Amino acid sequence: MTRARDGSPIIITIPGEAVAFARSGANGVQRFTPKRQRDFMALVKLAAYQAMRGAEPLAGAVEMQIRAVYTIPASWSKKRDGEARWRTARPDVDNIAKLAADSMNGIVYGDDAQVASLTAQKVYGLRAEVIITVACLDGNSEGD
Repeated sequence: MTRARDGSPIIITIPGEAVAFARSGANGVQRFTPKRQRDFMALVKLAAYQAMRGAEPLAGAVEMQIRAVYTIPASWSKKRDGEARWRTARPDVDNIAKLAADSMNGIVYGDDAQVASLTAQKVYGLRAEVIITVACLDGNSEGD
């Protein structure tokens, strides 16, 4: 895993709950991006720009790890709190990964088609946040 210029992975942290890619429109209806999705994409883009610190997008194959952390609902019992680790409720983890990957096009890498390895998790934790780690797989780190 390498990062452009200094060799470390790119770590992007977005506060708040993950928003998943939402399919909109069907049967010939014009497609649109819901506001909540657009807002989350803007947060990911901003955090990605900050994490890149002016570096060129990564070239070649990249690995992406996404960890979507959700707070434990206040209505849960103490016993259930203690057993909580994996979130199995919506949104679907693959839709979270799609939105995050699409949001970083042209910033962290040229195109999300470069993501050759992907690990995505939904877990419970102390605060809601999304942590994305991106690294090169093949030793290339800077743009073409």
